[in-house]
Amino acid sequence: MFDYHVHPNYSIDAEGSIEQFCEIALERGLQEIAFTTHLDTDSEGDDCFVNVKGKRVDTRSSVWLEDYEASIKSADDEYKGRGLRVRLGVEVDYIQDIDGSLPERFYSTDFDIILGSVHLIDHIAITAEGRAENAFKKYSMEELGKKYYTHIMEAVESDLFDIIAHIDLYRRYGQSYYGDGVREIWKPYIAELVNTMKRHNVGFEVNTSPLRKGQTQPMPEVEIINALKDKGVSIITTGSDAHRPQDVGTGIARVIQLLRESGFPNISQFEKRTARNQSILQ
Repeated sequence: MFDYHVHPNYSIDAEGSIEQFCEIALERGLQEIAFTTHLDTDSEGDDCFVNVKGKRVDTRSSVWLEDYEASIKSADDEYKGRGLRVRLGVEVDYIQDIDGSLPERFYSTDFDIILGSVHLIDHIAITAEGRAENAFKKYSMEELGKKYYTHIMEAVESDLFDIIAHIDLYRRYGQSYYGDGVREIWKPYIAELVNTMKRHNVGFEVNTSPLRKGQTQPMPEVEIINALKDKGVSIITTGSDAHRPQDVGTGIARVIQLLRESGFPNISQFEKRTARNQSILQ
């Protein structure tokens, strides 16, 4: 099993060291873990920081990337002999004109996987409790869908990302505000999205975080997973979106079974930003 979406305490909203996550990953039988620290990019907000040795550092600084890369590489050297590969990843929050918001050393960092995500609509965090409602009040459900999926497709077209994370992330708080209709807003965009993903060789993840929060569907939910499968998207990863060591690997086995039922024979293993198929057939 692979958990390719994990936030150690470099992320300002996470807790737990790289070593703590790795130890629990080993206990739970994971074969690979990818650390994907948040790289927030919208300077109009107050989230563009990471923690490095107890200090807050601007995400645009290359200092943190140097420390982070060295720490992940060291962990891989330590744990691969014990049966766990540790991959160097990052989760980048996509905004327009993103290049000016990335650390200078970003493109020379030896990442194994780069996740792209959209958390903001017009600088408003639609995935933060207490803030998301500001966006929902401003936009109709249809307007939100258009803006969100426009950003997702721009992210894919940027050629910056290997995987788009939690494609229907707006559902986290949007479902309680708009109602169940928000679960349908992807449908007008799925054909164009799939064509764009295939053209740019970008995959998607199945994110298990909703499953440990009392919801019955991962992100994206099964109907979207099936649509992506039917239209030919074949690059897929699984991730817990763990922000605490005790959450690493949770729900991964359940999602693997779901993917088998949806007809996926493989998930993708990433190394140096190259995807390789790994069979999930029993």
